[in-house]
Amino acid sequence: MAPPKTDDSNRELPDPSEIAKTYSEVAQRASSLISEHVQRQLKKGVSAPADELGIAQAFMDMMAKLLANPYKLAQAQMNLVWDYFSLWQHSMLRVVGMQAAPVAAPTKDDKRFRDDQWQEHFLFDFIKQSYLITARHIHDTVCCVEGLDDQTQKKVNFYTRQYVDALSPSNFAMTNPEVFRETVKSHG
Repeated sequence: MAPPKTDDSNRELPDPSEIAKTYSEVAQRASSLISEHVQRQLKKGVSAPADELGIAQAFMDMMAKLLANPYKLAQAQMNLVWDYFSLWQHSMLRVVGMQAAPVAAPTKDDKRFRDDQWQEHFLFDFIKQSYLITARHIHDTVCCVEGLDDQTQKKVNFYTRQYVDALSPSNFAMTNPEVFRETVKSHG
């Protein structure tokens, strides 16, 4: 029995030329802001960042321990590749209008992906699941590195979580369906 098909025919799509124009305007504004920031930084002078919290050292220690066990690292990479392959299959089924069980889903308390478009639109679903798979694998790889002292492990876990959370597609205008919808609606 074939899975039920979804009907996206009633979905109103934005005009591609309007999207291109909006992207162009956002890129121009971002370019100006970045240029101004770089100019201010150059006037101040460039210096090496301080590492008073020992973050860089914690990550160097973690990497040394991680690389000391190449089998475990290779296994983690194979698991990541398998999950990406599964996501690709899932996405292809969605593209042709078939239902497919998600490869990765946010936890019930994760409010970043509550907009319906994260589930309903195959592109946003792909972006969300790709992020969740990557985030899970990064966490699983660094969370329990053998041979790290507890304090270093806690530091690595904390800063890794901050970094991965910051990279969530919900934090970027072009990969967040709510922000994207409002950007197109308001013409930027």
